[in-house]
Amino acid sequence: MNRIARRKIRALAAVSMLLAAALAAGCWNPFSPDTEEGEELQYYNPADSAWKALKNLEYAYISRDLAHYTACFREDFEFHLLEIDWADYDGDQIIDEYWGKSLEEEFHETMFAQVSAIELTLTGTQESPWSGDSTGMSLALPRTFDLKVYTDGAHTTGYRASGSSLFICREDSTGEWYVWQWWDQSDT
Repeated sequence: MNRIARRKIRALAAVSMLLAAALAAGCWNPFSPDTEEGEELQYYNPADSAWKALKNLEYAYISRDLAHYTACFREDFEFHLLEIDWADYDGDQIIDEYWGKSLEEEFHETMFAQVSAIELTLTGTQESPWSGDSTGMSLALPRTFDLKVYTDGAHTTGYRASGSSLFICREDSTGEWYVWQWWDQSDT
């Protein structure tokens, strides 16, 4: 695993990652994650509310589906790091406090390809207008997460992180909601 991928996984362990999957009979299939009884894994198309944008993000993470994952963002996406995780992630000799969609996609393309499974649980339902948007059109969705990233087929080795995130969602010009900003609010 290259240095950037390890740094991203370490950052993921420190940052607010998310999403829901459960073990079924001790075995978890990332391409068919467990769901509530009677519920099927199905992306929301269109994602006509902020919570549906987060649910699509969750589904894409669990299934390690890069195309659906990146569809949850637009070009103005920002992932905001904790100060302890600030580093030069893009190699431009400038310390990054956040990164954009292209680095998010690069990190996850590497991670999704190199791990055997991902389990994530996103908890919370709160949704309110974000005070950082004077138009009142962006919504803040605070969530807690529990993330497990398995690096072996037996699902015994990997990384675990838990903490808090703040997702700022907004509508695009088509009326579809997306994750505009993702703020790590975890305790270090």
